[in-house]
Amino acid sequence: MSLHEDCLINYLQKPDELAYTTEILKLNNKLMEREFVKNKISDKIRVELFK
Repeated sequence: MSLHEDCLINYLQKPDELAYTTEILKLNNKLMEREFVKNKISDKIRVELFK
């Protein structure tokens, strides 16, 4: 089960914790975005090195 699914289940079981669950999702999205950007930069560096 993914983090998004876990958060949805948590919200359905405890709707008063929506703010907490939303913050978890925001942090997870930031981490995913950073990893994506890091990979893109690494790919560009590799391409430039092997030209």
